[in-house]
Amino acid sequence: MTATVGIIANPLAGKDIRRLVAEASPTSDMAKVGIVRRAIIGAAEGGAERVLLADDRRGLGARAVDGLEPANGAEIVVLDEPILDSGKNSEQAARRCRDEGAGAVIVLGGDGTHRDVVKGWADVALVALSTGTNNVFPRHLEATVAGHGAGLVASGQVALGDVASRAKRLVVDVEDGDADLALVDVALVSDTFTASRAVWDPATLRELVACIAEPGTVGLSAVAAAVAPTGRFERGGVHVRFGSPSETSSAAGIRVPIAPGLYGDVPVAGWHRLRAGDEVAVSGPGSLSFDGERDVALREGQGASIRVGADGPHVIDVERALRLMNTKRSDL
Repeated sequence: MTATVGIIANPLAGKDIRRLVAEASPTSDMAKVGIVRRAIIGAAEGGAERVLLADDRRGLGARAVDGLEPANGAEIVVLDEPILDSGKNSEQAARRCRDEGAGAVIVLGGDGTHRDVVKGWADVALVALSTGTNNVFPRHLEATVAGHGAGLVASGQVALGDVASRAKRLVVDVEDGDADLALVDVALVSDTFTASRAVWDPATLRELVACIAEPGTVGLSAVAAAVAPTGRFERGGVHVRFGSPSETSSAAGIRVPIAPGLYGDVPVAGWHRLRAGDEVAVSGPGSLSFDGERDVALREGQGASIRVGADGPHVIDVERALRLMNTKRSDL
């Protein structure tokens, strides 16, 4: 089978309303084009014989390959899927990468983009690159080495099982609705308006379930990290309940970075740890926020369950892949 690496770049990542209400910095199209270009070069050097690029309205992939000739003559294919103006574009591209036999997929975006990719391909082997607003799931990594690591996995020079860990996910079942998922957190907020999507007002928070709650992050999971730190590869998660300031003691109120450059005082009414498989039931009215973005409105009395699952995507540790390959070379 041809060693294939997919690259999915969300042109809208890093450009949401938090640029207006906080101090988040945008990631320009030109910057993303450069990232994609370097990832292609790295993937070819790592052994990829074919690179699949998702297309989009901004033409990031097509612009990235202009005049590019990878060192080993790797074939570059811009996917011909219909272009959609939503997260469905990334979801669709992930399914196409799966069908085309990609051994690894490099994703450029924030938490929401990576969620879209996993919705399209549940057990994808991915390299998560941070270019979004809230970046808890993806990490900052130079695209050249990210591509190289993906190429090593796709070409079989290093085994996926030796360099990847299975991420967690939150499985959400909505009464009279569709099942959904999140990779970091799911929050119930008091308003039902979902058009602006991003959550930045602590006063709207009612409940939060997080499977990643690491100190040093920004966003809703920072609330969970402040009361019950939980690593991305630790089993389980945490459930946090919120109340009005009058319902909580002054000691229970915590101040955390809700968005880049934006702190908020969050009234925590209580919390408890969750084991893998534990479920949390919530009910409307309100809306569900998935990885920081409101997506589903709940009517009065409509319920939803949130479960911590251990069957998320395979996350490739690029440094581990490169280190393993170097060790193999030194043994020759």
